[in-house]
Amino acid sequence: MKILATRYWFGAKFTILAVAAVLVSTSALAQDVDAGKLAYTTQHVTGQLSCSAGACHTPNPLINQNKILKAADNPGGIGVALKTVTQMAFLKGKLTTQQFVDLAAYIGNPGAATGSPVAELAPVTMTFAPTLVGSSATAQQFAINNTGTAPLIVDNVASSNADFSVVSSCGSIAAGASCNVSVGFTPTVAGARKSTITVTHNATGGTSALTVSGTATAPVVLVPGIQVTPASLAFGSIIVGSFSGVQLVTVTSAGTAPLTLSAITVTGSHFPIVVGGSSCAVNAPIAVGNSCTVPVRLTPIAAGALTATVRIAHNASTTAVTVSLSGTGVRGTASNIKTMVEYVYVPHNYFFLTSRDEDKVTLDAISGFQRTGLSFPVYSTETGSAKAISRFYFDKIAINGSRGSHFYTLLDTDKAALKALNPSNAQAPRLPYDEGVDSWAFLPVVAGVGGSCASGQMPIYRLSRGGTRFPDDPNHRFTSNVTTYNAFIAQGWDGEGVNFCVPLP
Repeated sequence: MKILATRYWFGAKFTILAVAAVLVSTSALAQDVDAGKLAYTTQHVTGQLSCSAGACHTPNPLINQNKILKAADNPGGIGVALKTVTQMAFLKGKLTTQQFVDLAAYIGNPGAATGSPVAELAPVTMTFAPTLVGSSATAQQFAINNTGTAPLIVDNVASSNADFSVVSSCGSIAAGASCNVSVGFTPTVAGARKSTITVTHNATGGTSALTVSGTATAPVVLVPGIQVTPASLAFGSIIVGSFSGVQLVTVTSAGTAPLTLSAITVTGSHFPIVVGGSSCAVNAPIAVGNSCTVPVRLTPIAAGALTATVRIAHNASTTAVTVSLSGTGVRGTASNIKTMVEYVYVPHNYFFLTSRDEDKVTLDAISGFQRTGLSFPVYSTETGSAKAISRFYFDKIAINGSRGSHFYTLLDTDKAALKALNPSNAQAPRLPYDEGVDSWAFLPVVAGVGGSCASGQMPIYRLSRGGTRFPDDPNHRFTSNVTTYNAFIAQGWDGEGVNFCVPLP
């Protein structure tokens, strides 16, 4: 036999000398027919065919397509073919010497291959996005791929951490097939979480595993909160029977959930919550960051140091919030109390009030003016929260311009409106002329019909005569006597309810 003689197989030629060289290097390796079958059926290069493809050598090498049987038990011949056959050049460097041996054994005796499964997981790591404790992340999947030549039997898929769940219907996976497993993440505690997913199967090694991880974040706890300011209110000294100015307790919803007040009370006397003035309501949720106010005043009905507590119950905790109240009730002196006396001018049935001593002396001496016998106390000086009773006179406004009429008011809005009608305060017919302050009294807690005064004060009612029932004869009457008030309403006068409040006699 000549060394340089040539032979043709695999569709190409090679030298016997080269084959001999390869045989020397592979003769010591053990043969694995099953591994050879796997190498024969595997697509080693993406986009290229496997050896078993019909365009190459067909799934059964015994068919001897393209003279494949020349590689039977001939690993060296396979190596040379990769170097010399153009159609097989893409496999150059892709197979090991052991694979040459295994391939040659399989091609020589394909019936000896029983096949074996190979398990491959993809991916082998998995990470979940941060997830709230108690919530579930979007499930992810991994594949169990059988890249072997026999069915892959999956016995079990288990997670080492219950925070990571698995859902698998994988059983028998055919060679070349795959099956997906779903992994869920429902953390029970905050922090970094990790698990190993183990797949038990019949392939080499018996198990395959992948690592899953995720971060559990603590949920935001929405709870109501409350802030009340100030912690205390001091009202100073207030005359018994009068009342102080209003001071506000501000309630702010300071938590992460709406605040609801269940009760707003005052423990103790003398410090009422101003009726109708509170913007805080029981059982009405206050949005986070919003505030409301509780108006409080001092209305002493006794002299001495006075204290009380505003108590606000709420859903922010089981403890009510309290605000301390303090003040002093003092007795009014005789020197600042005087009497408002009512007169009637009998010829015109015209009623008039005055607390000025000089007016009383003058009217007592004028024929036609008589005291009605009704009177009530007022303050002669500005006291506590008392407001000035201003007296306005309208000249030549009644009985065809033959007489005038007086009007009294504590309201700043009334005073401003009347002064706007006569900015220069000139004494002119039918214009309001400001005759100054007559005395001092208090605004009612609630004005008008059905109105009321603070504790320790007496209401003064106002009646109005005029309009279509009494043309050209306007007049107002102020009285503390409810019987008189009702009797004049029966005569056709308009009852305007509580107009101001004065100290008790």
